[in-house]
Amino acid sequence: MKTPLLMALCLSLASHAVHAAPPVIVPFANNDTVDVNLSFLDINRLVVKDDNITSVTCPTGFCTLPVGGDDEQAAPPIDPQGAMLVTLNVQEPFTLYVTTQKGHSFGAFVKPLAIPAVTTQFISTQRDVAQRSAATAFEKNSPYETMLVTLMKSMMLYSTTQSVPDGFVATMLTLVKVQPLPQHPSLTLVPLTQMQGDTLTGVIYRVKNNTANRVTMKTTDFYTRAVRAVSLSATSIPPQGNVYLYQITQGGQ
Repeated sequence: MKTPLLMALCLSLASHAVHAAPPVIVPFANNDTVDVNLSFLDINRLVVKDDNITSVTCPTGFCTLPVGGDDEQAAPPIDPQGAMLVTLNVQEPFTLYVTTQKGHSFGAFVKPLAIPAVTTQFISTQRDVAQRSAATAFEKNSPYETMLVTLMKSMMLYSTTQSVPDGFVATMLTLVKVQPLPQHPSLTLVPLTQMQGDTLTGVIYRVKNNTANRVTMKTTDFYTRAVRAVSLSATSIPPQGNVYLYQITQGGQ
C-alpha cells in the first residue's frame, strides 16, 4: 500500500508532468553503433553523461569540429562540460566515432536533417563499480520510505531534470507491444524509461486509453508482489488520452 509520505509526494508532483523538450537521449554500449539525427543547418552539441568527450572522428570533410588537435577531424572539445560541438558539411548519412575520458568508445550513424540545432546526450548502459557502490549507498543509507520518495520524485521530474539518484542509470526503453492490463483491457501500457539501481528499478510508463470513454484507475491496479511504490500523473484518462505511471520494483540487475 502507498504510504502517507508517498501519497503526499504524488499530490505535490502530479501537476509537474513533463512536457518540455529535453535533449535527445541516446543509450549506448562500448563498441556499439547508435542512430542519431543531427542538424545540417546549425551547430550540434554532443554530450556523454558523467564523462568528457576526448575526440570525435568524422570522415574527411563531413564535419567541422573545434580546432585544437593535429587532426581537426578528431579535435579535443573546447566545451567546459566536456561536450563536443559539431557542424555537418554534408546532407548524406555517415558514421562518426566518439571516445571519452572514461574509456568509452562507440559509433554514431548520423542522419542529417533540416532541423534546428540538436543537443544529443549519450548515456552508457554499462555501470562501473563506483556507480553500483553509489546506488547501494543510496538504497541503504536513508530510511526506506524516504529513499522511495526520493527515487519516485526523480522519476516524476526526469523529463525536465534528466537527473537520477547517485549510481542509478537511466535508459530509454525500446518501444514494444504490451498486453492490455487485466483490470483495464481498454488500456495499453508502454514502457518509456528505466532507472536501474542496485536492487531497485524504477520504470516510467505511458498509459493509453484506447476507447471513446473516460477510464478511472487506482494505484492498487498496478501493484504486484515485486512492486514497492506506484504513482500516477492522473487517475482518470480521457477518451484516447494518456497519463504516466511511475512504478518502483525490488530486484536489481
